[in-house]
This record gives sequence, structure tokens and C-alpha cells, in this order.
Amino acid sequence: MSNVRNRPSIDALTSLRGVAALLVVVHHMGLLMLPLRATSVEPALAKFGVLGMTTFFVLSGFVIHYNYSDRLAGERERGVIAFLFARFARLYPLYLPVILLNYLANLTYAAYQGRQLAANVYSASFPVYLAGMQSWFYSTFNGFNLSISQEFANNSWSISVEFFLYLLFIPLALYGGFKRHSLWRGILLALAAMACRTVFIRMASTDEVVNGISRIWGTAQGVDPTHWLVYYSPYGRVFEFLAGVGIAEIWLSRGGHAESGPARLVARLAGVIGILYIGASLLDGSLYDAPRLFGGYRLYSGYAIAVPAAIYAICRSRKWLGKLACTAPLMFIGEISYSLYLLHGNLFPFFMVKSRGDLSAQVPEMIWKSAAFLAILLAVSWLAYRFLEMPARRWVMNFYRNGMMQPALASASKTPER
Repeated sequence: MSNVRNRPSIDALTSLRGVAALLVVVHHMGLLMLPLRATSVEPALAKFGVLGMTTFFVLSGFVIHYNYSDRLAGERERGVIAFLFARFARLYPLYLPVILLNYLANLTYAAYQGRQLAANVYSASFPVYLAGMQSWFYSTFNGFNLSISQEFANNSWSISVEFFLYLLFIPLALYGGFKRHSLWRGILLALAAMACRTVFIRMASTDEVVNGISRIWGTAQGVDPTHWLVYYSPYGRVFEFLAGVGIAEIWLSRGGHAESGPARLVARLAGVIGILYIGASLLDGSLYDAPRLFGGYRLYSGYAIAVPAAIYAICRSRKWLGKLACTAPLMFIGEISYSLYLLHGNLFPFFMVKSRGDLSAQVPEMIWKSAAFLAILLAVSWLAYRFLEMPARRWVMNFYRNGMMQPALASASKTPER
């Protein structure tokens, strides 16, 4: 592991995770909970979801590579087992009850409404959700896409993608030559990932791909094959994850040494361009229209380039940008971000504001319901983090250390030398 001087700001990484979760929450608040569709803020709200998920997967690649590449490359089998236990302890203890409770709620609600086809879909897809594999396959059931076929637990698709990316990272770390970190390997990996994301999006949009998938596996309401490939599937998100791995490799290659002047200038310039692109994208569609930069799926390619550059710039900043990312409220939200993200979809249906024509007359209702929703969401997320996530994580890791590591070490100590 790199020395302390070379460590990225852990507070900044935590805060950015919270920002990613908040972007998705606000996206769903504005477009699903509040009647803000077809208003001037809709374009920005729509982009919040895309930006939040891209930030999430790039951060995942950065953090996983920074924390685990050395151990996996050095310890091999033991490192792999430790990695799998650590990631299981991080995600599954909260994921499991959310899937179980939502499945029961979905099934009960469908039975109450007499929607037998929906009930059949919930039951058929439930085992795949338990295994965390719902986003791995393009499959349709009675008009529902498998990746989002559990209704109130639909946002779990991204956790399924995470499981896939963790498994992919293991051979990458073992056979990617990361025992020695390389600046040029990191640069090439990040650039290749960005380029491949763009090519993948172009290919996913072709008629041959769309028609071929639809002909073999069918179509689903609201999710065409292109949207599934680009947004929901791990096969499109893997490039964002690898871009995060690339910028982490760039960071690790410094080995505790300060950046050279040219390297510092390039990193700062790339970060500024990335942040400006992100800011400009959020104004597109309201203040101006720039389809060549942000239209259609160009936004997905643009964020795959801009977000890694912005994250690297924020993490290396020791001045106002880094300090802004390390404020106490953002750090708090970052700590509870997993609960915040996974639970918000269950809460906002209780605060729905239905459109009744005159939007201005509904502003007070939207304000108090939004404030109540966010306050309750933060409280529930903290409780889940404090009394479920953390205790379960400690229990799983203690089981690994006491139930697996100690017997293995004891057995090794009894083996006679040859």
C-alpha cells in the first residue's frame, strides 16, 4: 500500500459517494415524486440520474483498485478470499432484507390489485435478485425487464452491477501486472476505458444490435435494448469502473512522491475541463440546446470522460475544491450513502405530489413534502447504517478472521518444513 503522503483524501472519496447518492435521490424526487416533468428543471433532473450513476461506478473502480489491488496481487488466494468477504460484508447484509421485504410488498400489492401477471413476474425473478444477478441478463417476463422487475426494489440493479464488477476485478488484479504500479498503464487504461465506453454506446445504438436482441429475447415496456446495454447492464458500466481503476493506478504510480509540474498542470486542466463539461450539461435544455455535446447518448460518453477527470482533480486538491468536498454534511451523507440510495425508493411513494394543473399553487405542498421526505430518509438511512450495516459488517469480518483465518494459520504453523 502506498504511504500516507500519497493517500487520496478519504473524506473526499466518502463525500463524493454521498454526492452520487444525492444526485440519484434528487433525480427520483423531481421526476417521480414531484410533478416537475415538462418544466424548465426537467432536463437537469434527468441528467442528475445519469451523472450520479456514472460517478458511483467510477468511484467504485477507484476505491476498489486503490484498496485491494496490492493485496490481491501479493497474497493471491488469501487475498481473493479476504476481498470477497469484505465486499460481501459491505453490500449484502442490507441488500438481502431490502430484496426480501420488497418482494413480499410487491407480491401482496399485486394480489390485492388482482394483477396475476405482475405477481408471476415477481416470483419468477425473485431468485435472480437474491443472487444479485438481475442486471447480468437481458430477459423479459410478461413485458417486464428482468433488471427492473421488482418495482420498489428496482434501484438494486446497480448493486447487481457492482457484484459483477467485483468478480471481474479479481482476475484483473491477479494478472494485470499491478505488483508494480505504472503511470503509463494507468493513463492507457483510463483512456482505453473512455474510448471503449464511447464505442460500446455507438454499437448498442445500431439497428442490428437492437433488432437482434429484441428478436431473441423480446422487448419490455420502458427499457429498449440500447437503454439496457448502456444504462442497466454491467457490460456498459464496466468501462466506467475501469476508468476509475485507471485513475487509481495513476495515483498509486506516484509512490508517495509529489507530482511533477507538467503532470500537475495536465491533471488540473483535465479536471477543470471535466467539471466545466458537467456544469454545462446541467444547463443544457433549459438555458440552451447543445445536442452535439449532450444530445441522446452523447451524454453517457461525455460523463465517462469528464467524471474520472473531475474525481481525480477533487481528490488531489488540497485547497478550496478538496476542502469543499470534505465538509461535515457531505461526509455524513457519504457515510450513510448506501442506505440512502437503497432505501429512498421505498419512501418517496408516501410523499407523492400529483399534478393538479396550476403548478405554482402546489409549491408549498412540494416544499413541505420534500423536506419531510429528506428528513425521514436521512434518519432512516442513519438508523440502517448504525444498527444494520455496521454490526453486520463487523460480524461477517469477525467470522472471516476467527472462523477461517485462524484455523488456516494454525494448520499452516503445524505443517513441517520441507
